[in-house]
Amino acid sequence: MEKLIVTCAITGGASPKGNPYLPKTPKEQAQSALEAWRAGASVIHIHARNPETGNVAHDSRFFGDAILPIREQSDVIINVSTGGIGRRVDSEWLYKKIPHTSCAERVGVIPELCRNPRTKPDLASFNAGSPVIDIYNRKSNDFVLKFVLIHSFPDMVEMARIMNEYGVKPELECYDVGMINSCLFLKEIGALKDPLYFQCVLGILGSIPATVDNLVHMVRQIPNEYPWSACAVGLLEWPMVTTAIIMGGHARVGMEDNIYLAPGISAKSNAELVEKIVRIAKELGREIATPDEARGILHLPKRELSK
Repeated sequence: MEKLIVTCAITGGASPKGNPYLPKTPKEQAQSALEAWRAGASVIHIHARNPETGNVAHDSRFFGDAILPIREQSDVIINVSTGGIGRRVDSEWLYKKIPHTSCAERVGVIPELCRNPRTKPDLASFNAGSPVIDIYNRKSNDFVLKFVLIHSFPDMVEMARIMNEYGVKPELECYDVGMINSCLFLKEIGALKDPLYFQCVLGILGSIPATVDNLVHMVRQIPNEYPWSACAVGLLEWPMVTTAIIMGGHARVGMEDNIYLAPGISAKSNAELVEKIVRIAKELGREIATPDEARGILHLPKRELSK
């Protein structure tokens, strides 16, 4: 079995008010990413955040401010988000016409980041469809996030074209089985290029539930020659990524998806989450891939440490 690629999604689109340990500014993101790399992560997944507000913002400046110090001090693989902000679907958006971030705006950070070789990402998230992104708060009896990432097939073809043009590999974010089929169709028509790389996302409200049966079913739809990883929301992360390790897939952890080490025990850093999955993997007999080894598995070019 090949070595395990550990991805750490350090921040995501979660509210900065909900977790005091969440890295909110580019400086905090860089520090958290380097800690996760030292703990065993070979891929860092980043959402840009405005340093003044801490809120998610698709702005190449904020991405670059986080990526540069990471590049200067590590050889970790950088994976930037093209998701995280989408079209709101609640009544506030419908009636007040609140602006939303389009697919073109979200993927537009890639050409901007690629102007500087030191901020060029290796990977970028590619949402393979239009997932509902929502969280239900049982205490307040309300939905927390209320938006959909809108991606038509022409949107996805254009996203793939931009990523291909700039040499950034799409990480195919699949929230359900149909999205895997969509990716295979996009490969068939030449939009996505071999070899594909899948990320199975489980446990999002409105998408496939986080169960072992569902993960096995998703992986069965992925041709054997393609690498894949799994992630899940909340404490369901741990059984899902452990199952992925046993099945020969790869694992994503991090505060974007889950802030708990165990029921009632919050992680105080992304590194703690990485340390736990590294420990689980080693106990199950999976060695951890270095960034260079991960580049080989994902067919990415090697990158030298910045001087």
